[in-house]
Amino acid sequence: MDMNDVVCIKDHGVELKIPLDACILYHGRDSIGGMVLGFRLIQWALKDICGDVIPEREDITFKTAFPGPGLRDAVEMVTRAVTRGAYFIIDEKNAPQESPEGVYGRLYFEIFVGNQSRKVSLVPGAVNDEFIQTGRRAKTEELTPELIDYWTELKEKLAKNLKDVDIINILQLH
Repeated sequence: MDMNDVVCIKDHGVELKIPLDACILYHGRDSIGGMVLGFRLIQWALKDICGDVIPEREDITFKTAFPGPGLRDAVEMVTRAVTRGAYFIIDEKNAPQESPEGVYGRLYFEIFVGNQSRKVSLVPGAVNDEFIQTGRRAKTEELTPELIDYWTELKEKLAKNLKDVDIINILQLH
């Protein structure tokens, strides 16, 4: 198993190695880009905050101005933050204005382990405008087979890009 595809976390003292594939099985592929983004954000933040120490799930809080279901499910699968009441949606008006827009909301994230945190957004262009505009069309227009196919293709491409990129290269710190 590629360790780039695993998040290590403790659940009541028991070490868990949660692979990206488990998150995909939990969520499915409909919002796969957001799911991979959530997984990569948690993976980066935990390593950046904790170094080689494996954190306890119960110490993690996640806040975001991006209310996407894929992101939420990745956070839940790894941290159980949704179940524990430690997952919060920030009103996009309260997110830094330099945080780029997503299909909805803003691509801004706050990840806490205890009292330490990382506050980040994606850099402009990390999720391209074609993806955002197509996603908005897919949410508001009548879905044609062509639009469904194109939207699915864009989501899979974004997921692959997010899986392959060194995430620090597409983050801006706040």
